[in-house]
Amino acid sequence: MVQEDLTPYLVVNAKIDGVQVPTAFVQNDGTITLNLSGHAIRNFGIEADGLGFNSRFQGQSHSIWVPIGAILGLVSRETSDGLWFPENQLSVTAPSQAELSEVVSETSAEAERLKGPPKDAGKAEKPRVRPNLTIVE
Repeated sequence: MVQEDLTPYLVVNAKIDGVQVPTAFVQNDGTITLNLSGHAIRNFGIEADGLGFNSRFQGQSHSIWVPIGAILGLVSRETSDGLWFPENQLSVTAPSQAELSEVVSETSAEAERLKGPPKDAGKAEKPRVRPNLTIVE
């Protein structure tokens, strides 16, 4: 997605136990759409049971944690194309293109501000455990 200049969005079911997102930004249907572009997040890590990163919402820094089972889709902002995970769909419907473009996470002004080096450069949070990949055949 990034190589094609598309903005990666993670669509999450925020009602699942273990999801840590700012609840003020959860939609009425229980979903939240998170901007995963490089200028919108810091300290991204993938673990066997989920993924986590730091992001800013209206200027406030938040630690985000999303268990694998809460991920509804990984799609592009511009086209809504991407990967949808029907096994994780409960009674939540996929957001429309209009809803995706209304995501509050990173505004362009905030993104511009973040392009400079972070104030805490060199003080990145340690991942909880060492990430690993498993080959499944």
